[in-house]
Amino acid sequence: MKRISPEHKVSESFFIFTAMKMNIAFVLFFSTFFINAQISEQVRKLAKPLDTIAYAESEYIKVGAEKSKVYEYFQKLSEVANNDDLFYLAKNGSKSLKFYSSKELLKRNDKRFLEIYKFYTENPFSLSYTYGSEASEEDITSHLKQAIKITSEILSLVEEWKNDEKNNALESFEDKQLRKFEEKYKNLTKTDLKFYWQEIGKIDSEKK
Repeated sequence: MKRISPEHKVSESFFIFTAMKMNIAFVLFFSTFFINAQISEQVRKLAKPLDTIAYAESEYIKVGAEKSKVYEYFQKLSEVANNDDLFYLAKNGSKSLKFYSSKELLKRNDKRFLEIYKFYTENPFSLSYTYGSEASEEDITSHLKQAIKITSEILSLVEEWKNDEKNNALESFEDKQLRKFEEKYKNLTKTDLKFYWQEIGKIDSEKK
């Protein structure tokens, strides 16, 4: 049997170690490149203020209906983000981005909202969410269910407002909000929401 010299063993080990380092570096580079390729530079910059935020807020918070800075950050992002951007952020962003992006997918009637919901039944996390003057910390799936309920209530209010001949054409804060809601939720109907509710019920039952 041919004996391998100690020098040869060291040389071979060094070669293997160097090759492994190169492979790891390549994988890390490729992974970073792949992640960066998922969303545009503009969306990535707009997402930056929310990168480290682990809570969420509604558009108006506290008793005095103050505008939420956190919500405004996401609002700017949502104006330029397409549905693919949102889907990516809903899975890979901060807790705040995951929640807001998931809600926005629902608002846009993107059926991948259900994929996100299922993903978080399998990969749950808790989130503190302030809606108006009330705050609650619950599992993300509970917040997403609540989003469906609140959206249904909003659509009912918009429907009543549109059918009310006495509405005073944006003269009040309420009118302005309802007009804004009408535009924001134009892609959704109560029938759509009923479908989403039935489907998440199926997902929940499968988990049990």
